[in-house]
Amino acid sequence: MLDGKAATPLYVQLIQELEAKISEGILTPEARLPSESELSKQYGVSIITVRKAVGSLAEKGLVEKKQGKGTYVTKKKYTRDMKNLQSFTELCGRYGVRAGGRMLENRIVVPDERIARLLGLEPGSQTVFISRVRCADGEPVVIEHNYFPLSYSFLLGETFHDNSLFQYLRDKREVTVDGSEKWFELCRAGVKEARLLKVKKGGALLRIRSVAYNIQGKPIYAGVQLVKGECFSFYVYERGKK
Repeated sequence: MLDGKAATPLYVQLIQELEAKISEGILTPEARLPSESELSKQYGVSIITVRKAVGSLAEKGLVEKKQGKGTYVTKKKYTRDMKNLQSFTELCGRYGVRAGGRMLENRIVVPDERIARLLGLEPGSQTVFISRVRCADGEPVVIEHNYFPLSYSFLLGETFHDNSLFQYLRDKREVTVDGSEKWFELCRAGVKEARLLKVKKGGALLRIRSVAYNIQGKPIYAGVQLVKGECFSFYVYERGKK
């Protein structure tokens, strides 16, 4: 029961109670919340108080209302601050989840003209192609396709499953990613992407095209990420002109 005599409003107490159950895993992702009437009886508050509390949780993105079905705890989202360079492994570490994955390919390929242009290569040039599925606590969330100039042929024969490619380049080869450019667009999952990410064919994905640079400003790799949108949010800070 909540404390009706406390200075903290009842709806805020209810928010805190439900947030605690979500963070502690008592209410798990995709679990259905009790109905408004059930919460009202359980906590001894009015329906209006319940609606206000649940509405606040929905605004925070902790729950979502599904018409005709009820209110459900949302899947955990990983917020990526786009101001700072961060590997997938580092992002997972910040949220206390285990970064994992599976390497799909590591071979020589001729990329399309757009990738070649981003790498500063002539059309028809060969590159080292590394493709992986990245997982957070065992759930597949990102497909990565990265293309490296042939000067990175030392990557051939290496295996990148759970380990960080960023960290390997930095620690083993003294190659540091110093900056990057990214382009975002929505796309639909094809048959292969749906199978790898365990989503429905035609489901919405976020496609991120990128090129990463070393300290000298030379391209290290150009890549494409296909991101399961329901698992990520992206933060960008913008400033007005002075």
